[in-house]
Amino acid sequence: MLLEIRSRGEWRQALKESQITPDLIYFHFSIRQAIEDKFPESPVKVFAYPDHGPKKYWFMFKDNVFIDAYCMLAHVPKTPFNAGEFAECLLEFRRRVFGPGGSPERAHTVVGKERLVKLYTMLMKQSPSRCSSSDLCLNLFYMNREQEQLTLRESVSIPDGYEVSEISPYEEAELVNSTWRYAKEGDLEQTVAKLARLPSSCVRHNGDPVAFEMLDPAGFLNHQFVFEDHRRRGLGNAVELLLTQKCIRNKMTPFKTVSKSNRIVLDATAKNRFWTRWEENGQPVTVIFQTWAPESSPS
Repeated sequence: MLLEIRSRGEWRQALKESQITPDLIYFHFSIRQAIEDKFPESPVKVFAYPDHGPKKYWFMFKDNVFIDAYCMLAHVPKTPFNAGEFAECLLEFRRRVFGPGGSPERAHTVVGKERLVKLYTMLMKQSPSRCSSSDLCLNLFYMNREQEQLTLRESVSIPDGYEVSEISPYEEAELVNSTWRYAKEGDLEQTVAKLARLPSSCVRHNGDPVAFEMLDPAGFLNHQFVFEDHRRRGLGNAVELLLTQKCIRNKMTPFKTVSKSNRIVLDATAKNRFWTRWEENGQPVTVIFQTWAPESSPS
């Protein structure tokens, strides 16, 4: 049976246990936000298995107010993994968050290591759900303590005529959201909340925002963007450095994902002295963002 994290003591223990590994990096950030009530637009439920003793599996449901829900899955490294056992835990998790049938018809996104998400896919296909899925395959990068200190010592460099600034959540969120290729219904309101409640960064030119980056309520760096007329001037690196410095000062471990199909950015990030790629046995770990949405009814 899964343990649902409820008491303050359980939340504190979950925060402590989730800081040990990149496997749980999404959990650690979201648990901290829940404890501090920093992002009420993304309430979370956290479950762990077994309900007593050292934990092997973690599950998190982010019931986002404005956008589709997130379901996050993790296996604690160096603990035994049993696919059948994990599948049973998944079934219980789905019942606990989606109702007795455990077969969600609502849109949601599943996030986790490839092996775990594939088990989720198998269970969904065995269920009567009328949802279909699409996968985004990523590598995850994070900063270790040495890289965090290196980042804090780095000076932000921008060309003459530009200035470091802040994005106005309520006046400029629409501009930010309009530049995001993945934006859909509810994302404008979500962008307002992200800019109002979480660290972000911005560079301006003649008073206008020309480069910016945000943080997702799951903790990862989100939507770095530079307007075309201002590219190739180091502004992307500048807003990333500004944002990661803010995260570190707020005791948030910076991390981000890069699509495996984006080889140029992937290779550059892997060589970047500020970032560590999540690897196991010398190989990059594939993280999948799997989006499930109800299939359209035939007309």
